[in-house]
Amino acid sequence: MHDLTVLVVEDDPTMRDLLTDMLYRAGAALVKQAADGASARAAFNDEQFQIILLDLGLPDANGHDLMVEFKSLRPHQHIVLVTADDSIESIQKAISAGANGYVVKPYSQEKIHDVVNNYAMVHAPSPGGQRPH
Repeated sequence: MHDLTVLVVEDDPTMRDLLTDMLYRAGAALVKQAADGASARAAFNDEQFQIILLDLGLPDANGHDLMVEFKSLRPHQHIVLVTADDSIESIQKAISAGANGYVVKPYSQEKIHDVVNNYAMVHAPSPGGQRPH
């Protein structure tokens, strides 16, 4: 996916850099970072990203609420929540609210490859050359 652009929203700088590195290794062309809800909103409003990796626990925002906000503005935005919360309730809440995926920390290269591959499968050009919506 040579044109893949990703926004990583993660408050922990070490985790943010780790995710960024993994995304580049998975084939992302451009990865932007945001450390909080305010910078995530600014990036979201300034650019179009194919994938947004969004931490649930941010210092100034609830990642779930931010996802709902982003989805209301761009219903087809591909958003994957990232969190340490692996409870069934949290996963079900995220998916029912529109999350396109859910990655539980700790991150692994395999999990990040799966995120990129899942996006590619959903957004692959059809035989007629058009992407499904």
